[in-house]
Amino acid sequence: MRTKVLLSVLVLFSLLTSCNLQVGQTSVTQPSETEPDSSDPNALATAVELTAVARVTEIAGSAVPLTATVTATPTLTSTPAPVAGPCSPMVTAAVNANVRSGPGTAYDVVGSLTLGQTATIVGRNDAYTWWYIDYPGVSGNHAWIAGSVVTSACVPAVVQVVAAPPLPTAVVVESPPTEVSEDDDGDGPLIVIPGPILILKKPDLIVSEFTITPAIPVMGQNAHVRIGAYNQGNAASGQFTVVWYGLSTFANTSCSWTLDSMVAHGGRILQCDFVFQSWYPINKTSLAIVDANNQVNESNEGNNQGTISPFGVTDH
Repeated sequence: MRTKVLLSVLVLFSLLTSCNLQVGQTSVTQPSETEPDSSDPNALATAVELTAVARVTEIAGSAVPLTATVTATPTLTSTPAPVAGPCSPMVTAAVNANVRSGPGTAYDVVGSLTLGQTATIVGRNDAYTWWYIDYPGVSGNHAWIAGSVVTSACVPAVVQVVAAPPLPTAVVVESPPTEVSEDDDGDGPLIVIPGPILILKKPDLIVSEFTITPAIPVMGQNAHVRIGAYNQGNAASGQFTVVWYGLSTFANTSCSWTLDSMVAHGGRILQCDFVFQSWYPINKTSLAIVDANNQVNESNEGNNQGTISPFGVTDH
């Protein structure tokens, strides 16, 4: 029985020693350093028991280390206030204005800016009279607008000069041969072949139709007006205005319309209703005008009006 106890103590001691458990730095009173008598089994077992008990006591009585908790203090950083960047060079339409393919009225109208509409400046012509602007939807996404119809802002001291494109290509029309009744020798017809004729591409706006119903309106009653605007030219017109004066002597228009553009050989019918508040003798003139503000560079500027005369308003 003593031997079994001794073996159990030896096994326990070996296990505790192999674990190498060291917790803290607590010192334990060591057993006596007197060597046990190896010839005495009882003395040897007692020494082993004491050593094992001391080891267990050392582990069980070890101090538990204290853990310090450190709380970090957040560092406050300030966010700088945003600084406004430099503004972009811009134009703002002072009127309803045409946008063209080049710096001049001889170039095609490719669009328009309405009153108050803006565009970014990317260049200018050499004379500083036209601005080269961003204009999406056209070739190169750039176009030209006259400096006289816009206001500008944030324009730098130096603006890139953009070369003007070639003027619109002229259309060459070959006239058919013309037969003359007789040649100089009297031998037969003389064939005359004229040279080519150069025709520039331009719009030409006219009043194609103008009626008032009834033809003699009654004072205080509704009159219906119908005006046809037609582009008989060979280029799009760009934006323009059509107006009607009930009487050509009126200071203000009776009806008006603004059209974005009109293609070559295209037209629109414009209509409105108007009530004359007074009667007028039937010796007056009613007046309709296309391109009333002269916005379009036309091949013929003298055919923009249509009239009804004599005209008047009855009181019954």
